[in-house]
Amino acid sequence: MDAKDRALPTIRLNYRKGDLIMKEGDYGVSIYRVKKGHVRVTQQQGEMEVVLATLGPGEYFGEMVFLNKSVETRSASVRAMDEVEVEVMHPVRLSKEYDGMPPILRYITNQTLNRLNRLNKLYAQLLKKKELESRGPTDPGVAQRKYFRKTLDQTCIYKPVRSSDKVRLQGRITDISVGGLGMEVSSRNALNVRHEPGEEFIIHTTLPSGREIELIGKIQTVSRNAAPGRIQLGLKFTRLTGEATKTLGFFMMS
Repeated sequence: MDAKDRALPTIRLNYRKGDLIMKEGDYGVSIYRVKKGHVRVTQQQGEMEVVLATLGPGEYFGEMVFLNKSVETRSASVRAMDEVEVEVMHPVRLSKEYDGMPPILRYITNQTLNRLNRLNKLYAQLLKKKELESRGPTDPGVAQRKYFRKTLDQTCIYKPVRSSDKVRLQGRITDISVGGLGMEVSSRNALNVRHEPGEEFIIHTTLPSGREIELIGKIQTVSRNAAPGRIQLGLKFTRLTGEATKTLGFFMMS
């Protein structure tokens, strides 16, 4: 790499919650690294928007087109979930570093990338298929669902995002999708911790597949008309790591 390439500036961009960072179908070769905040990677499947991943600090997106060295358009959209700062890597500088890799490492990288690309497409297609299968012609409300849901009866441990690790509340997950979950908890849990719309919780559980997972969700609905002494919560996922998103995705496809 010559002095000119080494002098290429590192660009940092900031986005507000809800801002579109990268649009599916656009052209581009730059790779982005999340420095602050969280982003959601989605792909359009007909009228359905499928969540492929939620990425946080230290994770990358936009690498597919660059590593393929193609003129193909972006295969997914990326949107800021909160206040986000990203580092944009210059394609010229990255190209020289990539070309300097031993041929066998480039081959392994490309092979892994192609497998991941096929897996993402299969994942999106299966979610779309399950969504279509879940729609009932006599139930107009079902057609408005964004995600296919699975019924569960799984115990979990949860706590408010801003509380200490000493706080441990027990609940029971009643249903789950790639976008959120339903949870039943004891009304006693609400005596010392707020359980109202807008409150955000970290939830730990073990899926029936045997995989442990940490989920972060915000309360959307609260129903106190459940069984006596119980509260039914509806939560929407707000921040998930890439690993948690994949674990949940594979479970939803099983």
